Amino acid sequence: MTVSGEIYPAPQDGTDDAAELLSAQKEQKKRNTLNLLIFSVAGVFFGIDADQVAEISAYQGEKGEDLFWFHEEMGYGEKAVRYSSPAIATIRNGGVAPYRVIIDSMEDIAEFKHKDIRLFPTLLEPYLLRRGIWGILPRNGNMILLLDFKRLYLERGGGNILI
Repeated sequence: MTVSGEIYPAPQDGTDDAAELLSAQKEQKKRNTLNLLIFSVAGVFFGIDADQVAEISAYQGEKGEDLFWFHEEMGYGEKAVRYSSPAIATIRNGGVAPYRVIIDSMEDIAEFKHKDIRLFPTLLEPYLLRRGIWGILPRNGNMILLLDFKRLYLERGGGNILI
């Protein structure tokens, strides 16, 4: 039996073989896909690995040393940025000090295939990786910039993250 290009033996009469095959199929699918939380800030679309997010909650005006505005983290500069429906994304960081980022306009949580993701040219990659941006995903006529909040946290001096 073939699943996504890999060959698995056909299950025999026992249910254990069928269960193992199903498990192998699910694991193969998981390796070939990525669940992304998609949001936008100031008209720019971003996607983050949903597994990096521990919690999403509505922003209600709170402040804290562990709470950062997304546009400030990403270096939007002096451009005035308005948030229409701000939410706080709490990033998993292995028990190190909390890292919470205020994002805007959550669009979707969806599964994408790795093959649909485009990487940046070698010339741009080092700069973008320092900003936590690692790829682009074309979707519905838009380009979604893919972020790694854990990398961004480390680049801002957040310490070591235990994955």
